[in-house]
Amino acid sequence: MDDEAFLEELRQLVASRATAMHLVDTLAFVEEVAERLVEDPVFGEFERVEYAGTASRNRPMRLHGETTRDDSDGTIGLVIGKWSDSASPEILPAREVEQLTACLTNFVSEAASGTLQERIVESNPAYDLARTLANPDAVISRIRLHVISNQYLSQRFKEQTVLEVRGIPVERHIWDLRRLKDVYLSSREREAVEIRFPEFGVAGIPCLPATGDGDTKSYVCTVPGSLLADVFEKYGSRILEGNVRAFLGLKGNVNKGIRATIQDTPELFFAYNNGIAATASALDVELVKGERRITRAVDLQVVNGGQTTAAILSARKKDRLSLDGVTVPMKLTVVQADDAHELIPRIAQYANTQNKIDIADFFSNHPFHRKMADISVRLRVPAKPGVRVQSKWFYERSRGQYQNERLYLSKSKKEQRDLEFPPSQVINKTDLAKYDSTWREKPYWACLGVQKNIRNFAKQFESTSADMSESENWNRISPNYGDAYYERSVAMAILWKATEKLVSAARDDWYQGDYRAQIVAYALAMFLKSFRDGGGDFDTGKVWLKQEADPALLSYIEALAKTAQSIITAPADGGTNFGEWAKKEACWQQCLKQVGSIPPSVRQWRLEREDVGLVRKTERKTGKIDDGIACQKRVLELAANGYWAALYGWDQLSGIATEPDRRLLSRVTTVQGCMRVAIEKDWRKLLEIAEECESEGFRHH
Repeated sequence: MDDEAFLEELRQLVASRATAMHLVDTLAFVEEVAERLVEDPVFGEFERVEYAGTASRNRPMRLHGETTRDDSDGTIGLVIGKWSDSASPEILPAREVEQLTACLTNFVSEAASGTLQERIVESNPAYDLARTLANPDAVISRIRLHVISNQYLSQRFKEQTVLEVRGIPVERHIWDLRRLKDVYLSSREREAVEIRFPEFGVAGIPCLPATGDGDTKSYVCTVPGSLLADVFEKYGSRILEGNVRAFLGLKGNVNKGIRATIQDTPELFFAYNNGIAATASALDVELVKGERRITRAVDLQVVNGGQTTAAILSARKKDRLSLDGVTVPMKLTVVQADDAHELIPRIAQYANTQNKIDIADFFSNHPFHRKMADISVRLRVPAKPGVRVQSKWFYERSRGQYQNERLYLSKSKKEQRDLEFPPSQVINKTDLAKYDSTWREKPYWACLGVQKNIRNFAKQFESTSADMSESENWNRISPNYGDAYYERSVAMAILWKATEKLVSAARDDWYQGDYRAQIVAYALAMFLKSFRDGGGDFDTGKVWLKQEADPALLSYIEALAKTAQSIITAPADGGTNFGEWAKKEACWQQCLKQVGSIPPSVRQWRLEREDVGLVRKTERKTGKIDDGIACQKRVLELAANGYWAALYGWDQLSGIATEPDRRLLSRVTTVQGCMRVAIEKDWRKLLEIAEECESEGFRHH
């Protein structure tokens, strides 16, 4: 795809978002790109912040958003967009890059002086951002300035140190058309970091080959503490695998032992510390003076030991401790891109680490997502009179999957696909978690941010018994997450999108123009709570059938949205940080006091108490039947492509599978034999055997 074709795709995406969300093109563009970059650690979680003003000496200030502070490395970002409506790619002049950068640096400098917050209305998120930048106690290690444009530079700008504020380095990132095209057309969710260790003043990392063949190899390494600190200081959370970033925080109590060892007995750090586990997509290993050393690593990711990495840097920067004599053990595995999505979480989960990692940290690979994706390609929306093609709601398991799958299609194929999966009917995993939290009347979870909300959402899938594996637990609860669950999620998506529109449309009326996401979450949670008083519930099935939000429902939701806004912007503790207030359960408790009875105009959407139990029981029963059918179908598919026959002939099978397991496998090596296995327990057992063998290295191509 050439630049002009990609630009046209981007223009269509922006136009669609601008229309749906009542946004000007520049803001729609920034939000579109920010949504794609949310899992890139150099960018992170985005919040819209609209502000324009004048700093001292008439210097212009402007920004369109911020990337919230990353707990793992203390970075924070400011975002500004430049949108051109030209149908052909244009050049973004260097002088304009400097002007856009200056709008951000002026904001940072003015905020750091402590005077800016006094000139910003408290209801604007820019007020909270200015306060954070002015706070000398705020743990900020680096400020990133992001300039986003659909034009391109004659030469790409990478990271650049622009200035320092309060001793904090400020760096610039230019996301131009070429860089955006790379992001959109690639399955990667972040840009890979390439580290050349000699640039850090060392000959490389001493290493010994451990095990592995083919494309997957492992090395045992000893990393100088100063090198690890240097690499983390430069790249920060970009070298921390996403599941690690989700829970890592720079908490002092956790790191006391590490600091004490560095201070008192640095020569014993290697002996005391369990070390780190890391992966890379490629390595250069050279002989340096007769010793094998790693001189280059591509896409280095610390999958376990993030706390150790952060603590070593903290000991040097914060505690002014020397890292002389400190060495860290590291297990480094080369993982090819095709296997990374599957292998990295397993390496992280099974590695021996100092800090227990919650199974929720690896939720992105949970079979729940595969099930939602399977349902989404099968489940058609109810037929409508006069509409020939029944569409579907697409479940996006990975960031940008929907757009990536249509980018290379011909015009006719693209039109055909858009009829089946309209752009307005896409749900990604972060959206689903947000809808689920709101459905469960926990809007303060939905306001926590993407990663923290997903962690809370994932807890419902964890085994609560030490005697039950995660696989067994999923088989037990899976029927609760079938077609009915997906239909309910779609209904929530319809209500959420419709509520966003009505709030945005009220900008010149009652809506103050900020905290829309928080208002929507709280309004819908209040809406659901009002239907549940007395043991009833809201009938999402009717929304699924109509595929739209009824005007009567929206009228009621709008009234609740006004109430939600008044509570969110008036913290009970008298504070002024409305975003933080919305993240607290106390905010929800205030809203609950305002929840009354549902008006007569919406009573037809209420399920009565006696109906709720029957509906839920029927949903689970149907879900169990569907699970059995899906399980049998999967076993038959694997038999047809020779999977079971290959597994039965695998030379390592006897060391992993029991004799009864091997006998069961022998029965399904042919399709005819597979069809004679008629017990669901055996189907599930076969899939468990396959999963265990794959975790031990079995591959079928």
